[in-house]
Amino acid sequence: MTHHPSPATLLAHAAGRLPVAHGIVVRTHLALCAACRAEAALGAAIGGSLLEDLPPATLAADSLASVLGRLGSPLPPVAPARPVPTTVEQLATGRWWWIGPGMRLMPLMKRGADDARLDLIKVAPGRRLPGHGHAGMELTCVLRGAFGDETGEYRAGDVAEGEPGLEHEPMALPVGEDCVCLIATEGRLRAHGWLARLVQPLVGV
Repeated sequence: MTHHPSPATLLAHAAGRLPVAHGIVVRTHLALCAACRAEAALGAAIGGSLLEDLPPATLAADSLASVLGRLGSPLPPVAPARPVPTTVEQLATGRWWWIGPGMRLMPLMKRGADDARLDLIKVAPGRRLPGHGHAGMELTCVLRGAFGDETGEYRAGDVAEGEPGLEHEPMALPVGEDCVCLIATEGRLRAHGWLARLVQPLVGV
């Protein structure tokens, strides 16, 4: 892996300030990358230290009595932590939709109140996605295969981080297997070509 989330994105993730879809992409990468896990843990520790410097909050008058009254009560059950999905097979829980020759899209999370959505996209080797622009932040984690665009070349485990205003035309590398990516987008895409504009309303991107 040679491409990782930026320090700002990891800090935003640690602080819970990313859209839900983007947080899932970051968690997927963290499950694959020990170095970023350590950096994210450091960010969380820094955040905890900053909390210690905040002025104390005023408690309700009955707070102590409420806590003492719960002593001896059975603890609520805690669900065991589930591993973060990191493979195509674990994440592909829906239906693949045709969006062009050699290209399929699987919606995983519809656009919510934060104007973000989450998708899997599968592109055959050598196929180029229609050119498009982004109104908001895009985070992409490569799960299988590889692709390249105007910002670089990305392989399994890598994260491509697109700022608002990015205009690009990603292409799956021409050798090897299909390129499958987990993608979180914010805002609607700006399609460049007629095919992308035709398909866009059908899949909601």
